[in-house]
Amino acid sequence: MKLKTIYINLLLIFILSALQNVYAAEPILNVILPSSGYIDIPDNHWAYTEIKELQILGVMKGYPDGNFRPDNTITREEFATAAIKALKLDDYVVIDTLKFDDFVENDWAWDYVQNAYYFGLLTPPRMDKDGYYLFRPEDSITRGHAFTIAVNALKTMPITEKKAKAVLEYAYDDFYNVPKHFLIPFAKCQLLDMLVTDPRKHLRKLDYDKPITRAETAVLLYNMLEEAKINPNEKIKKAMDKKKVAQGHILTDAYMEDDVIAVIPKGTVLPLVVTGSFASKKAFKGEKYTALVPKNFIHENKYLLLPSGTKFYGHIKEAKRGIPLFRNGTLIFENDNIVVKRQAAVRVEGVATLKNLLTDTRFRRIFKGENLEIDRGDFLQMELLQDIKIDVTTGKILKLNDL
Repeated sequence: MKLKTIYINLLLIFILSALQNVYAAEPILNVILPSSGYIDIPDNHWAYTEIKELQILGVMKGYPDGNFRPDNTITREEFATAAIKALKLDDYVVIDTLKFDDFVENDWAWDYVQNAYYFGLLTPPRMDKDGYYLFRPEDSITRGHAFTIAVNALKTMPITEKKAKAVLEYAYDDFYNVPKHFLIPFAKCQLLDMLVTDPRKHLRKLDYDKPITRAETAVLLYNMLEEAKINPNEKIKKAMDKKKVAQGHILTDAYMEDDVIAVIPKGTVLPLVVTGSFASKKAFKGEKYTALVPKNFIHENKYLLLPSGTKFYGHIKEAKRGIPLFRNGTLIFENDNIVVKRQAAVRVEGVATLKNLLTDTRFRRIFKGENLEIDRGDFLQMELLQDIKIDVTTGKILKLNDL
């Protein structure tokens, strides 16, 4: 009996010890791991909110070691890319591209930079004294150039150089050093409350020729994005409006969740066109298929939801050949992912059961044995098993972790 009591006491001590270790570790984790997800961006970091927001939007990311490195500088191609991503213009294809002597088409940032020029964020390059057209993609971008790009994304009231000096001279000690071509962009940023300065440094300096840091970039782009929602420049506005208005097949069940998010709800049946041929007597479970959106699927207010050519990828969930007097053939398609041009695949579940409506009668149910076939170009009625949410300003399908 004593031995049993000893065992019970030891077990209780072990359990209490384990629980103590668990609860002791919890507050340590809360201190070590900031909610931003970056080791070097605690909740009280001066740019915490903006860095977190751009992380969620997929505009700026940290390093593999878990740090954001807010004081690192950023290159010209990185800044142009982040600005275009923030404005959700990264799906636009520029046909008439600019040519450079130091920046080529196979560069990772080529499309983003070309978009930045097309939408007026960057001004077309001029030939330098040696006869070259240079972009200098890997140079650190200065604060002067970064703020100019941010202002160029907006529709702003014109101001004179005299007015710009009046706006800046009492706020910044080094305004008289700023070149003329940066004075007006800086002044506009000041008037729009977009002029970012690191609070740990001298607050009364514009530092126009200093490289902008990653933390300053995050705050500047966040401010630019908020202003662009109200007053984008003409080209950006036109692109946003174009994405909102479209012609095509109206999905009557679709609805707007807010001003920019449209929802194609679970249970909606989408008419898709298959790109291959399948038959219940030949198909096999797990066989892959692709089906396409035949023409634009739109909201009743003409917002584009899924453009023509959107691809639905999936597999055969069930395939059984028909056996006379025993069973009719079965062919069930299960969707896995959908892909819109220039977007990564998004997980979207759906199911389509092939039926022969002409022979789906009492005769067919009694005299069984019929097989099913669907040919290339035929319609497949895909029922969604989950909502699809789309940002109508960008055409981007939102993943579950984006919601």
